[in-house]
Parts: sequence; C-alpha cells; structure tokens
Amino acid sequence: MTTEKLPVLTKFLYGFGSMSYGIKDNAFAYFLLFVYVQIFGLAPDLAGLAILLMLVFDAFSDPLVGYFSDRHRSAWGRRHPFMYFSAIPVSLSFFLLWDPPQELSQTQLFFYLLGIGVFIRTAITFYEIPSTALGPELSKDYVERSSLLSYRYWFGWWGGLLVWNSLWIFVVYSSYTGTTDARYLPETWKIYGLVCSAVMFVAIMVTALGTHKHIKDLHTPEVKKISLKRTLGELWETVTISRDYLVLFLAMIITSIASGIATNLTLFFYSYFWEFSPINILTIGLTLFLTPLVGLKVSPFLAAKFGKRTTILYLFMFAFIAENLIILMRVLDLLPNNDSSFILPLVLIFHWIAVSAQIISYTTLASMVFDTVEEVEKLTGRRMEGTLLAARSFAAKCMSGAGAFLAGLILSFSAWPKGAVAGQVESNILNSVGLWAISISAILWISAIFVFSKVKMTRTSHEENLGELNYSND
Repeated sequence: MTTEKLPVLTKFLYGFGSMSYGIKDNAFAYFLLFVYVQIFGLAPDLAGLAILLMLVFDAFSDPLVGYFSDRHRSAWGRRHPFMYFSAIPVSLSFFLLWDPPQELSQTQLFFYLLGIGVFIRTAITFYEIPSTALGPELSKDYVERSSLLSYRYWFGWWGGLLVWNSLWIFVVYSSYTGTTDARYLPETWKIYGLVCSAVMFVAIMVTALGTHKHIKDLHTPEVKKISLKRTLGELWETVTISRDYLVLFLAMIITSIASGIATNLTLFFYSYFWEFSPINILTIGLTLFLTPLVGLKVSPFLAAKFGKRTTILYLFMFAFIAENLIILMRVLDLLPNNDSSFILPLVLIFHWIAVSAQIISYTTLASMVFDTVEEVEKLTGRRMEGTLLAARSFAAKCMSGAGAFLAGLILSFSAWPKGAVAGQVESNILNSVGLWAISISAILWISAIFVFSKVKMTRTSHEENLGELNYSND
C-alpha cells in the first residue's frame, strides 16, 4: 500500500484483533496443560500428547488457509471473508475447551481435549493468518513493518495478560472468601472460558470492521482456475523458494518450542517450585503489562539502529539466559528459601527480562518474514502473504503443541505426583523438572541461534527487492 508512515489508528485497528489470538495463545501456553492435569485429572503424558497431535492438523490447515486466502476474490477482498467467518466458531469452541463433561475416562478426556483443541486452533487460523497478512500490504517500509507488528504483538500480549490478571484477581478474591485455592476449582476455569470467548469475539470483529475500509486499496489476485496439482505446486514453491524464509521458519519453530516448555511449566513452577500464592502470581502478571510497551518502542528502534538480524541474535541470548538462570540457581541451592521476601522480586525480574526479550525478538522476527513477501513475489510473480505468514501461526502453535508435549514428558519422567499439593512435592522431583527443562531449553535455544545466524537478509536487500518490483515509490 505505502512506504510512508501509517496513521496510529490504522495500526491500532490492525493490532486490536490480535487480542483474540493472544488470549488463545496465553491459554494454550500457560494454562491448558496445568488445568487438564491438575484440575481435570488427565495424565501429564496424555495431555501433552493431545496438544502435540493438534500440530498434525495445523501442519495442513495453516498453509492451506493462507494459500486460499491469498487466491480468494470477493467484494470484501481476499482476507475479510475469512476474518468475519471465524468469529463465532472461535468464541464457541474456546468456551467448550474449559468445560469438559464430568466423569470422563482418561481416554474420553484425551479425545475431548484433542477434538476441541483441533477445532479452536483451526478456527483461529481462519482469523489470524488472513488478518496478519494485511500487514505487508498496509506498509512496505522496512522499519514501519516492525512498528506495525509491534502493535499486533502489543495487543496480543495485552489480551493474554488482561485475562491472565483478571483470572488471578478472581482467584485471589475467591481464595480469601472461601476455603479452597480457587485455581484448583473447575468452576474457575468455566468462568474463564466464558469471559474469554466474549472478548475474543469482540476483538475479531473490531479488526475486521476497522480495516474493512482498506479493502479497495489492497492487492486483488488474478482470476484463474488451476488444478489441485498446480495448487499444491504453487504452495510448495512459495514456501521453499526463499532460503531466508526457510531459515526464519525453522528458527521460529525451534524458539517457539523452547519458549513453549517454559510457558507450559510456568504454573507448575509458580505453584510448586516457588510456592507462590495467588497474590504473588497476580503481582507478576500485573508487572508484565509493561513488557508489550517495551516491545512497541524498542523493536522498531533496534531494527533501525542495528538491523533486524543483529537485534534478534542478541535478544535470543538474553531470553535464554534470563529464562533459565533463576531456575538453575534454585536447583543449585544458591537462593534463599521460598518464604524469603527476596524470592518474588528475583523471579519477577528474571521473568520480566525474558518476556521482554522474547517479545522484541519475536516481533522483529515476524517483521523479517514480512520482508520475504517481496523476495518471493520477485521470484514467482505472486504475492502470497497469507501462505508465508502461516509460518508465524504454525510456529506459535508449536509453542503450545510441542512445548506442552515435552513439558508433559518432563513431568512424567520426573514422576510428578497425581493431585500434587504445594509444599508437599519432594525436592528431588522438583529439581528433576527444573534440570530437564533447563537442559532441553539450552539445546533448543543454542540450535535456534545457530540456525538464525544463517540469515542473509538486510535492509539493503529488502529495498532492492522493492525497487525491482516498482514499489519503492508507492
């Protein structure tokens, strides 16, 4: 659309709908494994396996939705029909996920989690990929794309944090007025699902309606009928023709799995490793509201000053160290006891640094995927934003899918007790969980840094692509 700066309102409306994806992502990354294991009673390895198997469906649905969104023609453009269609299925299936029928067997609960999980993840794909794909069309500027993605990540994180903190406010209140810690009550999660589903519906509709006016300015694909074989051929060519895209895609998957292990174990660490009360967890959540603001300002600044590649390499290292060092210090008994007043501030600081580094690096990484759109267009003659941006969606799902599977295995290998009670889990079990998490995380983060170091894309190469496509003066 333009290489000039976009109005703040456009960025706001583009990003707002990401609250729905942020809520889903937050739920799958932080809550789903914990709730199905500790509250609904599903075995950790079965819960992790169900979440992993959802990735099999994502591997097909994500690129296909992206491809058909790229090729779709209608009075409402390429993207908006998919966005409008997704709103009701997303909100309904999300609610059902947190309210399974009572007295299911382990096998029945496994298949319930798998079935509803596949449905919600496919439904959110129909929104997230087409809506994200609007970004490269709204702006072609190297730095402005980082700013645009920052708004999207900002709303995504704020959406997740908003319901996270609302949940813990409810848990704190219910725990103080009742006799049971409300985080362990099924009714808490039913209310959580209901509230989240309503917010997700509103967020999707705001972005769909708010960006509707831009339809006339967006790219319209050429009308042509092609065979299934040609369709699959174009799909394969699109995702494999750019070396840098393949490197970025692999790096996103590896880092997402590494982050997914940490996020899926977060509530286990908070509840049992650190023995935090609901008010402690709420305190951490409230401080994390500032992290998306850091990404909003810092990501485009670092991209402009140091380049996207250098920024990401250093922030990957920061994220890895901050995420794991505090856990290693506890395992090595280098920290005071959990009843010390120093524990909460220490965990908060390390967690805050890790999350901030990840937000900035993921924002910048997604912006680099944006920049491959013109490279692929130059090589193939097709603008395929949706297909290419399926990488971001699939990588994010790896966070909850593969991350949850590995987290479930870590709990099983460590002989995690059924119905665990905070303060009563043996220290050798807790240390085993911590060491497994650190070891696997280290392998993944080091691998991601090595893979990403192979990226050759620069600001200069991006501007050359724009020039060759006659976009430089748009």
